[in-house]
Amino acid sequence: MKKKRTAALLAAIMCTSVLSGCGGGNTSTEGNAAPGSTNAPAAPDTDPEAPDKAEETEAAAPVSDLKAIFGELRTEYNENLDLSDYPLTPSEVPGDFSLTLEAEEGKLTGNAAVYDMPEASGGGFVKGVNVEGDSLGLTSDIEYSGFYDLNFLTQGGHKVNNVLLDGVKIGDITTEPSDFFADTYIRNVYLEKGGHEITVTPSWGYIDIDCLVLTAAADPITAEDYKVEPVLVNPNADDHTRRMFKFLCDIYGKYSLAGQYADKGRESRELARIEKQTGKKFAVLGLDVSGYSLGSQEHGTDSRTVEYAYDWYHNAGGIVQLCWHWTSPGEYAVNSGDQPWFSSFYKEASKIELDKIMNGEDKKGYQLLMDDIDNMSQQLARLRDAGVPVLWRPLHEASGGWFWWGDCEAESYKKLWNVMYDKMTTEHGLTNLIWVWNGQSADWY
Repeated sequence: MKKKRTAALLAAIMCTSVLSGCGGGNTSTEGNAAPGSTNAPAAPDTDPEAPDKAEETEAAAPVSDLKAIFGELRTEYNENLDLSDYPLTPSEVPGDFSLTLEAEEGKLTGNAAVYDMPEASGGGFVKGVNVEGDSLGLTSDIEYSGFYDLNFLTQGGHKVNNVLLDGVKIGDITTEPSDFFADTYIRNVYLEKGGHEITVTPSWGYIDIDCLVLTAAADPITAEDYKVEPVLVNPNADDHTRRMFKFLCDIYGKYSLAGQYADKGRESRELARIEKQTGKKFAVLGLDVSGYSLGSQEHGTDSRTVEYAYDWYHNAGGIVQLCWHWTSPGEYAVNSGDQPWFSSFYKEASKIELDKIMNGEDKKGYQLLMDDIDNMSQQLARLRDAGVPVLWRPLHEASGGWFWWGDCEAESYKKLWNVMYDKMTTEHGLTNLIWVWNGQSADWY
């Protein structure tokens, strides 16, 4: 399957997510109304250019008795979206450009300090960017406007830390275990000609920094990167879902959608606080279906996630994204001491050995996972029957290794993903899912 770089910016929701696909619609998004913020665009439920098809789809749709209202019904939308191609700023950076900024020559705050090391790039390195108030700032007068790759040479084990450009965060650097300073990239950063300060601040902290090397972007962004076809992995995706994905593709590179996890939907404190501070509502609501896991229901959970999702889409005019913190079923949850059942999606609180389950050694474990997928499919079918398309983000952050579905070989994870897709799509007929892969590492795709 041909891979696209990405399909939509879902701010504050997904880390490097891929909206995958193979089949799809060809409806226009011009004049579409916007869900969520009145400054954001969105996909409608009907296509004025194809009323016959819309009527046919509605007539064939299953009957749903799902009803839920948690606020006022939205009546006003942004119907004036500019979907014309956005001119791409050309890069003036010569292909052989390279500039090294030594850490020991930077601006240090807090506990950050310089240490001598003859083997380092400039004979020294910076240590102590560990807690709030610590930082390393590197300044330079940039000669060319364009796209750069920023390579921080760091060491210190697996650590994630922040990078700011002129005081604004532009991303993270992830340091991996190594015997010496190793490459840590942020790629395709656009810098205007002139003076800039690039700053490292702690998220996890506790890394050593040798230098920053700026080079011309090895794989610069081109206009082709924004040509994302609205082709879904499920060729039988329903009309609502195809329209939603078409909308996401149409706005790609033109608009960003703000989103927030808020487990109580429009009754959540997150929504209230964001609206109070900004005067706006976010477009994409993130919800967790963990409460529907069989391992959670064994302990009496009573989730209303489906109702909140229905309300957000139909009554608030927003976009729904669901993830699944999959609690371990039955005896596969540790459920003792500091590892309670409700944390059993973490590997420390789970007895699941996915490699053994997916290679056939643990048949009981396999069946329990299949039962859980069947049970979750019933909940997602309620949204399908109610005409709610879903950005479905299961088995997330696998390569990080902190969840039980990532505490395994990549091949075992891929097998589970494929089995889940097949059961939900073929066996349960879930035509309302836009599958969002968030395994983080390409080796897990």
